[in-house]
Parts: sequence; C-alpha cells; structure tokens
Amino acid sequence: MACDNGTLEAGLTDWELKGMSQQIDPLVEQLGLSMWKVQRKITSQMSLHKEIGLTVPQFGLLRVIAQEKNARVIQLADKLEVKSSAVTVMLDRLELLGLSAREPDENDRRAVIVTLTGKGQELLEEGKRRFLLLLTEHLSILKPEELHNLADYYLMLERQER
Repeated sequence: MACDNGTLEAGLTDWELKGMSQQIDPLVEQLGLSMWKVQRKITSQMSLHKEIGLTVPQFGLLRVIAQEKNARVIQLADKLEVKSSAVTVMLDRLELLGLSAREPDENDRRAVIVTLTGKGQELLEEGKRRFLLLLTEHLSILKPEELHNLADYYLMLERQER
C-alpha cells in the first residue's frame, strides 16, 4: 500500500501502521516491564507444580478444568488458546497422576467430559493457598493504604472503567 510520502508499506495492517505513528509513553513501557517482571518472579517461586511433576501449563489446565466444570476438550483448548491435541497430551499426564478424569459425554458419543478428581481439587486448593501466601509476602513491602490503592487500580484496569 502506498503512503502519503510515496513509500511502500507492504504487508502491514492498519493497526500496525497506526501503532507505528503513535508514541509510547516511557512510563507505560516501564510499568509494563515491571508488571511482567513481578509476575515472572512470583511464578518462578511457585514450586508445587514442580514437586508433583507438572509443568506450569498443566497446572493452568487444572485451574481451567475447575472453572469450567464438566468441560469438553475443545472448550478447554479454547480457554487456553491451544489446539485440542495439546490439551489431550496434558490431560494424559493429569490422568496418570490421578488429578483429572475423562468420561464419555452422554449427549455426544464423539466427545468426552473432563473433570477434576478429589486429589486434583485438593492439589488446586493447596496451590491457591501457596500462591496467596507468596503474593502476601511480595505485597508486604506496601503500607496498608498503598496496598488498598494498588487493589483499586488493578480492579480499575481489569474492568476498564473509571
């Protein structure tokens, strides 16, 4: 596509062209990097999945199974934004450890329903407890008012409303 200055911008979408013309606020860049570093730091300190021989994505699949309750493999894949085959491989490992189960879907013989076992639910609850303890430790450097403000700001960002 030809631009006003006569240069050729082949293969770029309108979104990419718009992004190239906008300046990124250095503070936004710094904040994004800091948020990423904090998340990585906390995630790297989570050890429960390592103790039981799971990868971070497999542990994430446990959380999605719990949220979706009686989900089909395709639904889990959509939530995780991966292919069904990737979910199937992860489910094989979870089943081997006794954390999840697959049962035939009564409404569709071609599909299976995925559920957590009691052991999977217990493991998930322990993971949540450990995560919250770790997060509490990281947030302990903030004064109560700062923690309250941070929570308010995150909710504002989550909801995308003022």
